[in-house]
Amino acid sequence: MKRMVFLATVAAALLAFSACDKKTSDDLKQKVETKAKEAKEAADKQFEKAKPKLKEFGQKANDAMEKTKEAAGSAVENLKNATSTSPAGASPTPAP
Repeated sequence: MKRMVFLATVAAALLAFSACDKKTSDDLKQKVETKAKEAKEAADKQFEKAKPKLKEFGQKANDAMEKTKEAAGSAVENLKNATSTSPAGASPTPAP
């Protein structure tokens, strides 16, 4: 009889302990989910704040690329003009 009471007590204690663990686990899971949701919302807000700057930087990069293309085209034209205006009868080596 004492053994049955002991086993019942141990079983009740284990059951209570496992219930505590389940509640603690659920609480921890809820806290983690809440923190993750808060972190996602904060990241979304920061991204929304950064969008105008990203657009501005993208536009500046695009403008710089266009200016570079124009400068390269101008350099090609200058080179063509310089080579086409050289005298046709001129010798490639200077006269002594």
